[in-house]
Amino acid sequence: MLKKLGTLRIKFAIVTFFTYLLLVGATLIACYLRFSANMISSYEQHGYEILNLASADIIIDHIPDYLSGDYDTAEYDRTRKKLDLYPEFFEEVFYLYAYYPHEDGLNATYIFDAEVNHDDAYKLGDNYVLEHDVVDQLKRHGIGQPMDTLTDNTEWGYLLTCSKPLVDSNGVFQGYLLVDFDLTKARQENQWFILRLFGLIMVLMLIVFSLGVHTVNVRITEPIEKIYHCLSKFRYSSHKDREENLKKLRELDIHTNPEIQSLYEALLTSADASLRYINEYRNVTEKLGAAKEKAYTDVLTGLRNKAAFEDKVSELLGRIDSSGSPEIAVIMADLNNLKYINDTFGHKYGDEFIIGSCKVMTTFCRNSEIYRMGGDEFLIVLEGEDYANRQLLLQMMKSHFIDTYTDESREPWKRYSASLGLAQYESTDTGLAEMMKRADEAMYEEKSAFKEKYGSYR
Repeated sequence: MLKKLGTLRIKFAIVTFFTYLLLVGATLIACYLRFSANMISSYEQHGYEILNLASADIIIDHIPDYLSGDYDTAEYDRTRKKLDLYPEFFEEVFYLYAYYPHEDGLNATYIFDAEVNHDDAYKLGDNYVLEHDVVDQLKRHGIGQPMDTLTDNTEWGYLLTCSKPLVDSNGVFQGYLLVDFDLTKARQENQWFILRLFGLIMVLMLIVFSLGVHTVNVRITEPIEKIYHCLSKFRYSSHKDREENLKKLRELDIHTNPEIQSLYEALLTSADASLRYINEYRNVTEKLGAAKEKAYTDVLTGLRNKAAFEDKVSELLGRIDSSGSPEIAVIMADLNNLKYINDTFGHKYGDEFIIGSCKVMTTFCRNSEIYRMGGDEFLIVLEGEDYANRQLLLQMMKSHFIDTYTDESREPWKRYSASLGLAQYESTDTGLAEMMKRADEAMYEEKSAFKEKYGSYR
């Protein structure tokens, strides 16, 4: 009998220990993978935001002149100095550079290389041997096509690379602009967090199981049944459920021999630690959400930016797929005379002109999202009542802009003006491109008429 009991205690300890270890290991691995995915996604979004900003500083049409040697040195230096600011003001940027890949797909010629503290910058015209993963990307997608985001362990650390093709005004590929982030420290912090959490849980496991093996045959039936019934009622659907789980476990208030008491307290500690972990996870998720919201907001106007519209495109395409005739309409808006305001009165008043014009659009389009697509270009996705009254809304905004522009009692930068073009989704459209093109054409017709009538310039 004693021999059988001893075998039972050993089997109980072994089976329970390895089951708990497997669950903890799987949970920690899932947490680590989630942390890593969130980290990469966050830096990827940040990378493309930086690439969009940096590419706007480059005069892409002049890249062939840079590579041929026949170029304006002062212009090139101004562009290079602008690019040098990104590693200086964004400490996450490890490298920011642009190169033109050769036809062999193995080498490239440097166009720009922003200065960084940890390495010497390449010069214009220097040859660069492409990394193997970039070579694979060029073979898979073709030179001049967008490349996937890359992550790799390099001699400089664990780097994440985002890229953007540089295409001139004629649609000709002129090179790639790339940004590297060093994620070594961030990844190590994730690993150390998981290891420390694993060590803490392992310590708790050893304590619980050493006590459990010692007391498995001593007055455990009733306390274990209480714990079992409590755990069987646990719910994990919401944060409130987890708090209620911990509350019910505490209400058991088990007082028995030290071994069972230790097991009970270990369960309390584990439940409390789990609740704290969920709280920390929620805080991190909220911060990531706030960072994403900030990345999707135009700093000057407070409107949504072009990156936010790219997310909106997925929603609109989903509506097209789920409905034969979705109610989708857009208004393209392009401000009139912004260049005149900037050149004559300065960019301070130009910003005031932009903000004032945006207030006009937000006043009329209260139910719709407005996106700033460029310096003076805006896109309004009409929703709800705005969609239903789209024609009336368009005419009211046009009339208001004409009134403000022709009101000579206003300061020049308060004579808000914009050319508007409306288009709605048609059943013959294969996507959003046709609708966007119609709205753009309508807007340019409006702008041409405005210039012909008022003789303005941009």
